[in-house]
Amino acid sequence: MQKLTKSGLRAFLAPINWIIVTGIVFFFSSGQLNNLRAWIYFAVYFCGSLIFSFVLLRKSPELLNSRGKVQEGTKSLDKYLIFSYFFLAIIVTPLTAGLDVRYNLFTIPFQYIYLAIILYILSAAFSLWPMLHNPFFEGTVRIQNDRMQKVIKSGPYKFVRHPGYIGMLFGSFPLPFAFGSALGLIPVIIMVIIIFVRTFYEDRTLQKELPGYSDYCKEVKYRLIPFLW
Repeated sequence: MQKLTKSGLRAFLAPINWIIVTGIVFFFSSGQLNNLRAWIYFAVYFCGSLIFSFVLLRKSPELLNSRGKVQEGTKSLDKYLIFSYFFLAIIVTPLTAGLDVRYNLFTIPFQYIYLAIILYILSAAFSLWPMLHNPFFEGTVRIQNDRMQKVIKSGPYKFVRHPGYIGMLFGSFPLPFAFGSALGLIPVIIMVIIIFVRTFYEDRTLQKELPGYSDYCKEVKYRLIPFLW
């Protein structure tokens, strides 16, 4: 098994770091350190992230190494898109949800924690599945000439061209339901728009710059949602 580099370790620990920051923002803005539903979700996310990272470490450590940093050749627009997405996910959503909970504005019943857990599991599954089939599944949009990138057609790529973004879609929604905040869905809507923009941008980039991708588009017609788009 290939050894993890410093950037690989960063990618391995990234989900855990994200949830720690998310928790700090939420607990600070809500003023409720004893929020049971939030702790339940954090526990599920923490355990799921460890399983996710260890599976990647076992099956594709070289992918972890490549995902741990922004590689040379990353498209400038994508840097702004991915930064905006994670800023909304890690800072704005828990901040908004925390304030909603603090002032009891538009809260969601406790049982919606189960929906949050289901959405997280779907997000993890639809993120891991394409990663196990695609060794070029880096975190940003670029043409990986240094890694001899080629078109991947196996696994979920037989059905849609960007299955990893399905995982991002599912992963955008759990926090408002986990924290019990309808207002938290407002930044989520913006995150979803960013995902569709990013999918379109990556698809267009690959069609222009990756040999064989245009032919693949004729075989697999849908970018993200089967039978729709």
